[in-house]
Amino acid sequence: MEDAIAGTVFALSAAVTAGIASITILGHALSGSIWTIGGSGTGSGTEITIAFGLSLLSLLGAYATNRMDAGGKDMEIDTDLKALAKGQATIESYVMIGTILLVIGSGLNILGLGDTIASEPAFGIVSLGVQAAGYYVISYLG
Repeated sequence: MEDAIAGTVFALSAAVTAGIASITILGHALSGSIWTIGGSGTGSGTEITIAFGLSLLSLLGAYATNRMDAGGKDMEIDTDLKALAKGQATIESYVMIGTILLVIGSGLNILGLGDTIASEPAFGIVSLGVQAAGYYVISYLG
């Protein structure tokens, strides 16, 4: 049940971060800044938005609540760096890495990634698709 709620929150937050949705809850826009890092009061710093915070909390929640399968066995993804570098890891491992990079890169606008994704709706839709798939990989594999 918590995955369904967190998954919905994650998808809506990712859509706002990708620039393809504008959502306001109780008078607060999810794109609103909750904290600005750096800059000198001119708005040139990195903004931490409500949507970014909700995305991170949803991913952490999915990871934390799905660590064990029904048999009590700890479920893990392939984290062997050698296998990842050679392209021999599972597709789920790469989707998870892509999701984490997209969430952090677009949420913090690292190297202008957030601006680039938000500048074109097609980029936003692709970003949302990858992030949604990654969320469900993380929630399934824990």
